[in-house]
Amino acid sequence: MYSRELEEETYTFGVSGKLWRDSLLMYDHQTRSLWSHITGKAIQGPLKGKQLKPLASMPQIEWNKWMTNYPNTKVLSVPFRGSMVESLSHDTYQRYHASRDTGVSGMKYTDKRLPNKSLVIGVQVQRKYGEDRLDGEAGADGQDGADGAVAHYNTQYRAYPLTQFAKTAILNDTVNGVPLLIFHDKKSFATAVFRRIVDNKVGLFTSTDGHFAKDNSDTEWNLITGKATSGKHKGKRLQRLSSVNIYWFAWARFYPETTIYKP
Repeated sequence: MYSRELEEETYTFGVSGKLWRDSLLMYDHQTRSLWSHITGKAIQGPLKGKQLKPLASMPQIEWNKWMTNYPNTKVLSVPFRGSMVESLSHDTYQRYHASRDTGVSGMKYTDKRLPNKSLVIGVQVQRKYGEDRLDGEAGADGQDGADGAVAHYNTQYRAYPLTQFAKTAILNDTVNGVPLLIFHDKKSFATAVFRRIVDNKVGLFTSTDGHFAKDNSDTEWNLITGKATSGKHKGKRLQRLSSVNIYWFAWARFYPETTIYKP
């Protein structure tokens, strides 16, 4: 998910029908520039080289879990065969997901660290060189956590195979010096990534039930909202980071320098 605002202008996007590196290209209506949906970067047109701001989101989740946590949600309706619908009962890409196919270009993918169609959570962490302090303090009274002071000097990438979540919904990790909490619930398919920093201290999280977790201060956290529901830090929120659920072959092609999480 990306912000449509760029340099004080708001852009409207559509599907171009074109592919780049076997991945969809968006276009903006205003300049007809082409944008990668994986990187958020314009690769062709007047805005070539410009970067959209990624927004932290939850890529996929069961509807009842979402509504329980966000009861005032508005639902997007889309046109389909002459009417407006909120969901489609048929997945157009069902055969593709079940196959070994890796796009339409015929390219042979050679990064064998994981099987091509392995699903991973892709995370990128930017950090200023020499930055030693902890970034992103948790927000008080239900407010979002503050942004960390991050400069675009050093970016590291990591892939988290969904197979790592067979026995746990939570991984504690550190990427580029930033302590991370990776959450994936295999039942609801909910995924979220947070900085595991509370009051400028690194927390260690363990899964309790469903989308809830406890840290080493015995505070309970709702990992759908990122909010502490009880304990010492009740009312505070963890800072959520952007992530993507993606096939390994696509992630590795765009970010060949990526590492893979290993416990």
